[in-house]
Amino acid sequence: MTRLLLLWLLLSVCHAVSAKPANVLLLNSYHPQYRWTDELTHGVRDALKTQLPPENLHVEFMDSRRFVDDVEYERKLVDLLKYKYRSYKPDVVITSDDHAYYFMLAQGSELFGNVPIVFCGVNVFYPQSLVGRDNITGIKEGMEIRGNLELIVQLQPQVERIVLLGDTTGLGLRMVERAKQIKQNWHNDQVELEIWDSFTLEQLYGQAERVSSNSAFLMLAIHKDANGQYFSFDNELPILSQRAKAPIYGMWGALMIGNGVVGGMMNDPYEHGFSAANMALRILQGEPVQQLPIQDKARFEPAFDYQQLKRFNIDLERLPENSLVVGQPIGLYQQNKQLINMVVAFIVFLIGVITLLLNNIRSRRQAQKQLTEFNQQLESVVHERTKDLEERNHQLEDASSQLIAMANTDILTGLGNRRAANDEIPAFIKRYNVVYQPLALAILDIDFFKKINDSFGHQTGDEILAALGLTLKTTLRPTDKIYRWGGEEFLIMLPDTQSDVAQMVCQRIRHNIAQIKSQEVDKVTVSIGLAEFYTGDDYNHLLKRADQALYIAKNRGRDQVVIATPPTQVGIDGGQAKLLS
Repeated sequence: MTRLLLLWLLLSVCHAVSAKPANVLLLNSYHPQYRWTDELTHGVRDALKTQLPPENLHVEFMDSRRFVDDVEYERKLVDLLKYKYRSYKPDVVITSDDHAYYFMLAQGSELFGNVPIVFCGVNVFYPQSLVGRDNITGIKEGMEIRGNLELIVQLQPQVERIVLLGDTTGLGLRMVERAKQIKQNWHNDQVELEIWDSFTLEQLYGQAERVSSNSAFLMLAIHKDANGQYFSFDNELPILSQRAKAPIYGMWGALMIGNGVVGGMMNDPYEHGFSAANMALRILQGEPVQQLPIQDKARFEPAFDYQQLKRFNIDLERLPENSLVVGQPIGLYQQNKQLINMVVAFIVFLIGVITLLLNNIRSRRQAQKQLTEFNQQLESVVHERTKDLEERNHQLEDASSQLIAMANTDILTGLGNRRAANDEIPAFIKRYNVVYQPLALAILDIDFFKKINDSFGHQTGDEILAALGLTLKTTLRPTDKIYRWGGEEFLIMLPDTQSDVAQMVCQRIRHNIAQIKSQEVDKVTVSIGLAEFYTGDDYNHLLKRADQALYIAKNRGRDQVVIATPPTQVGIDGGQAKLLS
């Protein structure tokens, strides 16, 4: 019996010595000085400190606000993490915010194999990205764009215009796309929604100074301006607030309260990180990842800056009941609010009773008659005012639409011009690099067009260009994009189109153009260069491959379609082309 007891004690000691504490990696999207990241990291530490030694929590910062969309930086970061964690492989990886989450989707298997991943702080979430990934769960941070728009209307009854601020980086682009969807379904005729996502900081400051006081701003996400200058919530946001003539609202409390933002429906990063770390602990304790459902949305609670509320004369009585007001002085009324309200209510009740006793039926009828007349007059005034505002809004919308159309439309053909192509196609490519949908780009050139102009005059050339533009519109789908690239060249983008279908479409285009009738020109033929989009592609490389294919089509005798071969492993410029006639 004694021997068995000693053996049991020996095995227990060996097991205790061999059992090592787990390693947890917290991969933050941003830098440690970023207040949102700092508070979220603090929440993770507090949740893990009772179950995990401090040295077993490894914290990394991707610094993706400063190095947003930097492919070379991401490659070097992968090499660093490979080297650093080859001997300290984590048992669970926690990612904070969008950049770290999508980085782990792309690189996680190569770095850490099938290690469990708990994400948090993801604003724009694509469910299809987790197909076949059973090692990932977490908490969607989400966004509260619509809730903040409704809050602004509640706090500023006279607001006529709300400007949503974003940028064209990865996260900013996704948030702007969601804002555009909300704008399309916005049914408040009294309030116009406007989105600013392309500007330099000086342009932003200048535009904010010119915005009228019956407007408001809603901050989405700004990482860099149009010149690549970094936007800091600690440095640039106070400047924007100081120069703006209208209130600024936001969703990220730790970053914005105290930096010039009035407030809004806001998320708490500490609570977000604390909740994600608790999910990680459950995994470390043996609970399968598949049994931890993804939480749909973080909590957004109303929070406000008292100084900014007073600056813009926003009535505190309009705030939601459960609002947190930072910096509000506590006066005599706040200290004795319940008692004072009871006394005032009792006095009002007594006055009401006395008034009812003193008034007689005749005075009540007279008052009712006057009230009815007043309401009718008020309704008439409101109706006229509403009608006038609607007319002005329609005029402004029409003028804005005309200016945008003039800047982005070719007058002769009615198609988008080179400016429109350079604005729209890169945005498509960025989105398709995320959602992995097929895309094709074609360049069309009219054969011997200079000869047509020289022989029959520019008027005949213009007629052929207009007829060709009309043929392209009737041949292609409404979702396809057509641009007059310049002179006799046209640019065609075919979204959601595989290469074999794109080839047939281009052949049909060539055939239909050959049917164009002209009194002077017997037959109009075109050469087409076609390039297929591949994951990781960018606008310039895709355009270059299509242009090289067009060059080959011309050299081979024109009146044909040539498709560029896929880019080689040497580089995306290494592709050749194949003929389709």
